[in-house]
Amino acid sequence: MSSQSRVSRRDFIKAAGLGATGTALGATMITGAQAQEMDWDQQVDVVAVGSGGAALAAAVGAIDNGASVLLLEKGPVPGGTTAKSGGGAWVPNSHHMQAAGLSDDRDTFLQYCARVAFPELYRENSPTYGLYQDTFALFETFYDNANRVFKQLDDSGAFPTTMAMSWEDKPAPDYHGQLPENGGILGRQTSPRNASGGEGYGGDLVANMSAYVRDHGGEILSGHRVTRILTNEDGRVIGVEAETPDGTKRFGANKGVVFGSGGFTHNPYMRTNYLRTPVLGGCAVPTNQGDLILMASEVGAKLGNLNEAWNQQEVLEEVLAFSSVPSGVFFLGGDSMIAVNKFGKRMYDEKYVYPERTRSHQAYDIFQGNYPNLYQVMIFDEAAREFGGMLIPGPDADLPSHIITGDTLEELAGNIQARFDSLAEQIGPYPLDESFLDGLKDTITRYNGFAETGIDEDFHRGEAPIDAFFHDASADRGLPNRYMAPIAEEGPYYAILLGAGTLDTKGGPVFNTHGQVVNIHDEPISGFYVAGNAGASPSGKSYLGGGGTLGLGMTFGYLAGEHAASQE
Repeated sequence: MSSQSRVSRRDFIKAAGLGATGTALGATMITGAQAQEMDWDQQVDVVAVGSGGAALAAAVGAIDNGASVLLLEKGPVPGGTTAKSGGGAWVPNSHHMQAAGLSDDRDTFLQYCARVAFPELYRENSPTYGLYQDTFALFETFYDNANRVFKQLDDSGAFPTTMAMSWEDKPAPDYHGQLPENGGILGRQTSPRNASGGEGYGGDLVANMSAYVRDHGGEILSGHRVTRILTNEDGRVIGVEAETPDGTKRFGANKGVVFGSGGFTHNPYMRTNYLRTPVLGGCAVPTNQGDLILMASEVGAKLGNLNEAWNQQEVLEEVLAFSSVPSGVFFLGGDSMIAVNKFGKRMYDEKYVYPERTRSHQAYDIFQGNYPNLYQVMIFDEAAREFGGMLIPGPDADLPSHIITGDTLEELAGNIQARFDSLAEQIGPYPLDESFLDGLKDTITRYNGFAETGIDEDFHRGEAPIDAFFHDASADRGLPNRYMAPIAEEGPYYAILLGAGTLDTKGGPVFNTHGQVVNIHDEPISGFYVAGNAGASPSGKSYLGGGGTLGLGMTFGYLAGEHAASQE
């Protein structure tokens, strides 16, 4: 993480090629005669594109099976988005769960995945729980291999892990643990171990796995933007072409190329045309611009799940200043706080998980022809600053510029509108409805009643198991629900504007149970693999549990590297 912090924003923008929209991305066929005469700049068994969790896992999988490996990273330093993440991985039936005596039944796991990933398809009595067979097979493969992969990574020292624990020292529930299909399973979320043996972060993951790759003969080259996929006359992927600090180079892959290059969060055109939730940016590093989608299209790859992302809310002014935000809004902190829309109305359990809160931004008003929840307002009082939590500065802390204040609700509403007006050049006009102030007052009155009884009759705040996992509620006001307290009748009041973003997108080339990219006829494209956010995630519309991105990405990354290494 420390090396990441020394890299400037300018370095990442340069590496991303922002502004260089004319860069040609695609594929080139190399004929037999050309292949024989090809003077590769470097040739190995397996080339991995990217250097985050999925690409590193692919490299380790290939190395563990005797292959030589090269990683090509577009950014100025290795690690991608993984390096700035929490580094957690969602691993069903993990060795940590087994050691703790926590059960994780295969059928319950598959039923939960189907129920959450594609709720519109879910059928309790179907052999695949309503999922298409190819998606169901990916979930089966995930369950059958995740523990093996992560135990191997742990045992070898490539990725030491520990079970993720809450602030109360309890194992993590899944993000939808209140659903009966979940079975009340605990402990699937793992965390990297740091040097002292405690829970670490994404930087620890990247440091450990990068060291493992290098110690076993692999090489990681930064500042190498892959721009073309190279195939032979039979359609087999035999290498890639990349823009490097020393000009264009070609890298041969004797056995396969694995793309773990991330999604398209920072490609505004793709965001607008593919995603169903309007987003402004997100946590992904700036180099995640969907390069693979364009290249894969030229070799006939089937694309899927392009309309979905690992959603996360953002502080509006932060994401407008630079689309690659430092962190994003994982939690809405405080007890005497609510989030409201342009009508002053609540929309959800404010303590529920970030991806599901973010879905609310896409709600569409068919009569008005707009998104009433597109931008939202988090409102809290002075007492919430004592309670603390993400976004809320302590009582003695200076207020950051994005926090709006008002001594009365009337003044706060006026200042909120003024702030939206000041951002009009970036987001367009966003007038609060004329009923906003009255709606806000009614909402606070209703919410305060819920806080007194401890039961949120509208949105079940504090009832989901994940609410308690994420939110430290050690401060006790003597109220029946630790996650709700009445908002004060008198100011000062505070507000923060929220917009929709992503951790990254999760659509791209469709892949099979070996991580092989398939064509439009569902046949594998020889030598072509994908893992992580660069591919079409079987998780569909859902965020299954903490670390769901890396759990799936690293499992299928390892399987892809393993399979590629086995090829002639």
